[in-house]
Amino acid sequence: VLTKEVAWGFSVQMSDDDPAAKLQTYKQQLAQVEAAIEQDPTNREWTKLKADLLEVIQLTSELAQVKASSSNAVQDEELKTYSIGEKCQAIFEQDGQWYNAKIVALATDGYFVTFLSYGNTAQVEFNEVRPYQRPDTSGWTKGTECTAIYPADSRWYDAVIVETRATVVHLVFKGDTDVVEVDIDFVRLKLVPAEERKRKPEEEAAAAAAAKASSLPKALEIRPDDSEEAIAKKKRKLNMFKRQEKKVQEEKSSDPRRSSWMNFSKKNKTISKSKNWHDPNWDPTRDHGELASRQQMEKYTTYMSRES
Repeated sequence: VLTKEVAWGFSVQMSDDDPAAKLQTYKQQLAQVEAAIEQDPTNREWTKLKADLLEVIQLTSELAQVKASSSNAVQDEELKTYSIGEKCQAIFEQDGQWYNAKIVALATDGYFVTFLSYGNTAQVEFNEVRPYQRPDTSGWTKGTECTAIYPADSRWYDAVIVETRATVVHLVFKGDTDVVEVDIDFVRLKLVPAEERKRKPEEEAAAAAAAKASSLPKALEIRPDDSEEAIAKKKRKLNMFKRQEKKVQEEKSSDPRRSSWMNFSKKNKTISKSKNWHDPNWDPTRDHGELASRQQMEKYTTYMSRES
């Protein structure tokens, strides 16, 4: 029997990063709903579900188009050839983030890079390299405390910034008086203590609102030049998008309970298949090894009493 839960069953398991696969699943669900409507044309639930699915399919199609166009634009803009010794940015496999690096060798399917300021070398693919970005030095004023690599031994030491230039930083290492020139990528500002990093409530609220807004598709943003019909259409799609997000969150929150039930069900199946499942007095919660030992001791005691 087709139910609403069955019709939506696959959607919560699909990855948000694969809109094409989600679109295919929604179309399959739509076909099931349409078949159910043919059998029961007066069922309002199926009619409503069909309308929702059509709207979701349209929204997912738009999201897939936006993602495909943005991905192609990034590849066309940033994919280029790099030579040995050239600075770039590369993805670090452990966290998926971009870091400044230098090309140290060429490979058949990518490059070998050394991450600046860290020193570790890794192999990356061609699409995991993009143009170098100069570190943001807007807060690197004279007297700012930092840590930097000392050129003589390539180790990190505390220092104070004297002057910041385009590619290098002039600084004085603590315990020394000489000004030393260090590559801009080999300098890090000291971390601000946790109590100083705390933001005000209004700043946290603004950051949360910005994060929420950034998660919405660009195609659904309401613009000043949109017509009333376009605004109403976008609002309907936004509501559908939010419902989908809520459904995914609810599904994630119910995963621990589902796994607990599966463990419980698996345990019951193991008990039911035990060798004594036919015995009506079999109690799976008791320690039957201890019971067997106790019965053996009772038999031995009875035998010894008879012999005496």
